[in-house]
Formats: sequence, C-alpha cells, structure tokens
Amino acid sequence: MIPILLRDLRWRLLLLLLVCVTLYFLEPAFHRHEETVDPEFAQELGPLGISATLAYLAGLSMIVLLAGFVSTDRREGHTRLYFSHPTSPLTFYGLRWAIAFGVTLVTVFFFLVFGQLLAWGRFMGGASGILLAAVAAVVYGGLMAFLSTALRRGDAWVAFLLFLPTFFPQILSLVELGISQSVYRGILFLLPPHGALQDIYQGLLQQAMGWSAVAFAVGYGVFWLLLAGLLLRVREWP
Repeated sequence: MIPILLRDLRWRLLLLLLVCVTLYFLEPAFHRHEETVDPEFAQELGPLGISATLAYLAGLSMIVLLAGFVSTDRREGHTRLYFSHPTSPLTFYGLRWAIAFGVTLVTVFFFLVFGQLLAWGRFMGGASGILLAAVAAVVYGGLMAFLSTALRRGDAWVAFLLFLPTFFPQILSLVELGISQSVYRGILFLLPPHGALQDIYQGLLQQAMGWSAVAFAVGYGVFWLLLAGLLLRVREWP
C-alpha cells in the first residue's frame, strides 16, 4: 500500500522540488557574502537562520502533498472503490497523512544539507532547526486534514491563503478593516499560530527554546487533526 501511495505522489513531488528551488533562491543565508554580513544579523544568516525557511518548506510541503487527499476522493467517487473492502477511512487517510509528514521531513533534511553544500561548499549544522519544520508540518498538516475532510473542494487554496500572512503580515491589518470583528476573530481562530512559530524560531537562535510555544503550535495542529478524525468516523461512506 505504501509504495502505491508514494507513486501517486510523484507529480506532487515535482511541484515540491520547484518549491525547494524557489525557497533556496529566496533564502538570504544561501546568498550572503562574508564581508558584508552585519554582526547583528550574523546568527540569522547562519545555519540556524535557515530554520525559518525550513518551516516555510514544511508548511508548503504538507499543503502540496495533502491537497484534496480526502475531498477529491469524495467528489470523484474514489471512496466507493477504497472502502468496498473492510478498510477504515481513518486508517487509510491516517496512513496518507503519515506518508506526507514523513516525505516532508525527508525533504526538509535534504534541503538543509544540500542547500548548505551548494551555497557554502560544506555542511555547517543547524539540524535543530528541523524541530521548527516538524512543528510547522503538524500545524499545516492538521489544518489540511480538517479542510480536506470538511470541504468538497478548494482545501489547499484555503490553507495557502491562511499561510500567506507568514510572508505578508500586513494582510491581516487590511482584512480587519473590511470585515466585522466577529468574522475577524473567526479568521484568527483558523489562522495558523504564526506568533508561536516565530517564538520557536527566536528560541532556536538564542538557544533558549520556549517549549510553551512548541506545545501551543503542536496543540493547534493536533486539534484540527482530531476534528478531522472525528469527521471521518461519523461520516457515511458509500
């Protein structure tokens, strides 16, 4: 079953490769010059500074790999085939989620290592930054699981829109001006915990990890995962 599911991801892996290439060129640390580095920002332009890009990669990877992983099956009737045998929807989609999570962490690892080899000619560390990437994968993986289970289409686009404030935080200020406070609070509830992820990043740089931020961010992802699992259990399948 696992080789079949991995084979089904082959085109998504090509898109994920494109994401890796794009983030490589956007990562300042990979294009710095030693003589122009401000000492104040040297840490952010070192191996641990890459952690933020690893988190972006992990979040986008889960969105790409899990796009429509439940909703497309329901919409196109694939569930009639999958569950014509005594297969639990929770087990089937849980396995697909776990594969996406595993592929994401492997991708993050290779990006960290080969990005440094390509940019700097050697590996200089920063493996602890994979923690931030793993947390981001849980956050966006949980969100994608819920959206794909609850919606019939457009789950990846919704998740991507919720991801955008990571790069453009001013979006939230613009959104707040155009909608009611109740709707805005609902959006904030759905919105991934960017503040907690930023706290984890700063903790990595300062070597003083804030585990409360880790727990909050992981709890966010687990909440949506559990809600998705509940929907899978109570939904009637063909």
